[in-house]
Amino acid sequence: HSLFLRFLPPHATSNPKPNHKMDTTELKRVFQMFDKDGDGRITKKELNESLKNLGIIIPENELSLMIEKIDVNGDGCVDIEEFGELYKTIMVEDEDEVGEEDMKEAFNVFDRDGDGFISVDELKTVLSSLGLKQGKTLEDCRKMIIQVDVDGDGRVNYKEFRQMMKSGG
Repeated sequence: HSLFLRFLPPHATSNPKPNHKMDTTELKRVFQMFDKDGDGRITKKELNESLKNLGIIIPENELSLMIEKIDVNGDGCVDIEEFGELYKTIMVEDEDEVGEEDMKEAFNVFDRDGDGFISVDELKTVLSSLGLKQGKTLEDCRKMIIQVDVDGDGRVNYKEFRQMMKSGG
């Protein structure tokens, strides 16, 4: 479900090297988007709501397993350190393991109106809902789309999206 992160500019999602220092400001911003009540912990409910906002529906049992996997201190919530580990895992995810179904699902997160294209507005909406600074202006989003828009129509179709994902964004 984390493929959408690869849509960000390379500097935002560069694969961490062993000593890579993650952009903590960016990490905090993303964390705060999930931590709705600002108590420094993401509950299962908050995680579920945030993912729903992105159009990602995860069954209750899978959500529990997801939290269990990263909940190092066993309090049933995800704190910033645990979230950081998850974030790192997402960033170094093996690209070869990305199946067609995952790819389509990631595309659909961005293709809000289901017309088969990712528009500048749709990209901005998704990135903004995640609290990512790359989604602040339409101009930034336009530049991102231009980078992968092979046919030059100002939108990203599934084929272009797939190509971008396969080449690492």
